[in-house]
Order: sequence, then structure tokens, then C-alpha cells
Amino acid sequence: MNTSPFSTVALVIACAALSVGCASDRQQRRDDARNAAVGAVGGAVIGAATGGNALTGAAVGAVAGALIGRLVVDGRERQVYSDGQGGRYWVDEDGRRHTVR
Repeated sequence: MNTSPFSTVALVIACAALSVGCASDRQQRRDDARNAAVGAVGGAVIGAATGGNALTGAAVGAVAGALIGRLVVDGRERQVYSDGQGGRYWVDEDGRRHTVR
């Protein structure tokens, strides 16, 4: 199967757009779009510096930036709640409360 570079780039950009579109709130979508943009710039620079196609590098970098950014953010992100008495806590996967220090 012989595919044109344009169709490959279009497919990768569509995948990046779909992964950014999966964000649940406005701030998360903004962060995902920023991570995809940073990845696209990095991919284009690397692609051009290594003698490859800058557009393909940008498309691959955009997908990688969005996915890596989501993984890193999800690893650190916690929903913090207030107990109504000035204390703050977060809840783990087992339903246990942990105080925020």
C-alpha cells in the first residue's frame, strides 16, 4: 500500500484533534492544545534537523505532545475538596480521604 505524505499527515492531525477533543473541561482542552502545539513545534524542528519532512514531524510531535502531556497531568492531578470546617482533602481510588497539607 503506497500512501501519500499528505494523507499520513492528515491522519495524524485528525488523531491529535480527537485526543484533544476528549478533554472534559475547558482548562484541560486548553492544556492539551498547548501540549500538542509544543509537540508539533518540537517534531517539526527535529524532522527538519534530521533531514526528514518537517510536516510529518510536526504531526507526529503534536500527537506525542498531547498524549504525553495528558499522561503527565493525570499522574499528578487530584480533585481537592473542602470539609466545610477549613480543612481540605482528596479521595483516592478506594474512597479513602487524605488531608492536603
